[in-house]
Formats: sequence, C-alpha cells, structure tokens
Amino acid sequence: MLPCVPRRVVIAQHRIDYRKQWNGLLAECYHMGFNPYEGDCVVFIKRDRTQLRALTGDRLGLVMISRRFEGGSLKLAWVFGAERRTHPITIPELTLLLDGAVCTVDRQVPPWQ
Repeated sequence: MLPCVPRRVVIAQHRIDYRKQWNGLLAECYHMGFNPYEGDCVVFIKRDRTQLRALTGDRLGLVMISRRFEGGSLKLAWVFGAERRTHPITIPELTLLLDGAVCTVDRQVPPWQ
C-alpha cells in the first residue's frame, strides 16, 4: 500500500489537531525527531479512532495516506495523551492497522534464525 518501504514506522501517541495538512504533520514529525524525507513513516490516529493518517516519503517527495473507518473505530490498547510520545511498530503491523484489523501486540516473537 505504501509506495516506498519505510526504514522505521512509529505511531504518534499524542493528540494532534486533525485539521493539519502536509506541513503541519511534517512539523509534528520534525518535533518528534523523525524525518519522512529519510524514510520514516509516522502514523497519526484521530482521538475518536475513526481516522488515521500516515506520513512517509523519500528524497523525491512526501506521501500522506488518510484512512477513514466507516464501520466503527480502531480497537487499540494505547492511550493518547497531551505529551509527545511514539511507539515503534513493524511494517506488517502497519499493514494490519491500515486494513483496520483488530489487534494488540503485547510482545513479539523473536525472529527465526
């Protein structure tokens, strides 16, 4: 679904003004220490959990994916507060999140060697 493979994916765990567009979300990414132009993907979730926006990109430009869930809201175990926090997730977890899957990952299985 993403046009480029992100180098790291994080979910912003703080409230943002959902009226922000490209530049506002890019400023939020920079405030948290992430650079979408370098391959970081930052996911913002609306307070009522009915929408999400993912901002990623490459050296050529930015991509913003906006997803609205018509049938309800996302079932996430995370609490969204006022202070800036992030939670790293993997690319498969991002795919599940974009598909609207109901999942909570408490711990991950170590990779097979």
